[in-house]
Amino acid sequence: MISLHGTVAVGAFSRHFSLEFGNEIVGVFGANGIGKTSLLRTIAGLCPLGEGELKVNGVIVDAPAKKQFVRPELRNIGMVFQDHSLFPFMTALDNAAFPLTMRGMKRNIARKLAMETLEQFGVANVAEQLAPTLSGGQSQRVAIVRALIGSPQAVLLDEPLSAIDDESRESVRNQIREHLNRLGVSAIVVSHDRTDFDHLCTRIENYTR
Repeated sequence: MISLHGTVAVGAFSRHFSLEFGNEIVGVFGANGIGKTSLLRTIAGLCPLGEGELKVNGVIVDAPAKKQFVRPELRNIGMVFQDHSLFPFMTALDNAAFPLTMRGMKRNIARKLAMETLEQFGVANVAEQLAPTLSGGQSQRVAIVRALIGSPQAVLLDEPLSAIDDESRESVRNQIREHLNRLGVSAIVVSHDRTDFDHLCTRIENYTR
């Protein structure tokens, strides 16, 4: 569950949000510049709240007035970034396995689980390639696997299908939905494609300026 009542402030951008998301898949829709990406980055811990309080599964992870802030690596939140943000010095497989190894899983076991998930998303064939050698669509699939693997407390997907070719979109959507349903956690999807919302989300939040 995600509860945020406060001000998201990133650079010159500032906006008050008041939201309560249960264990559901919520689509966040709205024009450019209304703070969708900033909202996700704040929940992930990459940007601190300007004021207010953020809880994930009932635990306060950001509350400036109380001087409480949980670092992003300790929040166990899976996120797909618009630019994918894979580690360039790692292979696709090690990128996918990274959340598991960060949480202390043995590397060989983490790589095995990551390979199985890469296979499900159709990119096991590029597992040993370094991230910079991957195509945009391959990078995005690896980023999706990294966000979903293991047992994240929440999942944040920022334009998760923007680099996927039209022929593959339906199958990738189906895989994402299957994994999110299995996890049963709060998930937020940001997209400009209403079809993504129709196929993935249980409800939609439409933010205006």
